[in-house]
Amino acid sequence: MTKYLRLRAACGAVLVTVGLAASSCASAPDAVLETGSRNLHCPRRELEVALNRETAQVREYAVACNFMYTRVHCTKGGCRSAPLEPPCVGNLPCFEEDPVTLEWRLPEKERMAYAANHPATPAAH
Repeated sequence: MTKYLRLRAACGAVLVTVGLAASSCASAPDAVLETGSRNLHCPRRELEVALNRETAQVREYAVACNFMYTRVHCTKGGCRSAPLEPPCVGNLPCFEEDPVTLEWRLPEKERMAYAANHPATPAAH
């Protein structure tokens, strides 16, 4: 009798796991699966997807397969791979992530200083 209950519990655990995996992908937009599949070189059926964070303009999904993951940003314009964080180099200013767009940018003070030292040149025609 206990052998039957153990087998039944094991089957129930497998069904719950499969159900969670299927529902995690079912709620993600197709573009998230397509982008994740392309970046990770995995078939769509093997992807695990979770909403990582959300702002007023961007939904960021974490897409994983084979112990690797990538981040995908979705906006009203579509989904694309999330930009990588630029490295800090020497004594140059580090980039900051915009909390609304999730894009990397130089802090305002550094952008103004750079613009003052590098005036825009008109494009040659």
